[in-house]
Parts: sequence; C-alpha cells; structure tokens
Amino acid sequence: MKKIFLLALIVCLTAGMATAQLVKFGVKGGLNFSKLKFDDVSNVVSGASEYSLMEDESFQSFHVGVMTRINVFNMYIQPELYFNTSGGKVLVEDMSGTTTLSEVRQIKYNKIDVPVLLGMKFGPLRVNAGPVASIMLSESNEIEDIIPEMESMSKSASIGYQAGLGLDFLKFFTLDYRYEGSLSKWGDKISVGGTDYAFDSRGSMHLVSLGIFF
Repeated sequence: MKKIFLLALIVCLTAGMATAQLVKFGVKGGLNFSKLKFDDVSNVVSGASEYSLMEDESFQSFHVGVMTRINVFNMYIQPELYFNTSGGKVLVEDMSGTTTLSEVRQIKYNKIDVPVLLGMKFGPLRVNAGPVASIMLSESNEIEDIIPEMESMSKSASIGYQAGLGLDFLKFFTLDYRYEGSLSKWGDKISVGGTDYAFDSRGSMHLVSLGIFF
C-alpha cells in the first residue's frame, strides 16, 4: 500500500512539473512607437478656411497586460491580452491665407489587443509571428480643436499582425521587440460639414516589452 501511495505521489509531482514546463502564465508591459499611414487629405473646408492633412512624426505610448506561453519542444504558442494606446501625429496646414500656417495635432486610440503568436526557440533567443485582433475602446482627436466640424469614422475592431524577436533570461524574465502592421483600417474617411474625405487610418507600431512568468 505504501509503495502504491509513493508511486502515485511521484506520478503527481512529475505531472505537475511537466505541466509547469508546458504552460506558463505571466504579465508584461512596455512602450509603443506608432504612426498613422494615410494618403494626404487636401481641400478640407471648415468655415472660411481650407486645410490639408499629412502624416507626421510617430507617437509614443504604452501597453500593459497578461500572457500565456504553451511550450511544445522548441516551439511555442503565446496568446496575450493587453491594454494598448496607439495613434500618430498629423500635420494640419491652413491653406486659406497668403501664408501657409501649420500645426501638428495628435490622434490617439485606446484599445484592447489580443495577439496569438507562434514562435520558435534557439536557446534563450526566440522568433515569433502571428495575428492580432484589436478592439477600440475610445479615440482622442486633437484635429477637432482646429476643425470643429470634423467627425472621424472609426471601426470598433480591426485585424493586424505582429512579428519580432525575444530573449528569455534569469529563468522568469522575457524581453521582446515586435513590429505590428494592419490588415484592416480603423476608418476610411473623415466627415467635415457633411462632406466626406478619404482618410485611411491604417497604422504601424513598434513595441518593446518586458515580461515576467510566474
């Protein structure tokens, strides 16, 4: 009887250790560097003024959330869920006067991102890639301070992809760099005073993350 109990205990401990190696749970956070990608928008009429909108520099923000890693030999699947802020800066030019007046304004999206990555390990180094679904929570648009009639047409969800490199160190820590691109648009037009203008708010993002597995 004692031998059977001891054998059962060994089996349970071995299974527990195998499960711990197979599935890991953790938290992560980091910085984003995002930029809107769209064709220049011109002849936007607001009141007595006429404006044009152009891409400008990148927008710095952050992300924070949770992750799971399922290990299969030297490969793994890593689903994640995190809160993310992204967007970009837009150069707004007033073309109505004899002198062009320019201002840089910011568009920011608060969203939930759910990437599911497939990766391969090379010792402590990793490569990974996979799809990411994004759910819009809110939008902040500083262009409306200049063009108050402006209304952006943003979708509630979009699909994109992530690809990048990672490093596991000190047993529990993980460091990642990823590029994120869009496969669908957040919106395809803006409306000012009832007139629609084409505006593809497809964006791109660089993410640097630090995580810890428990």
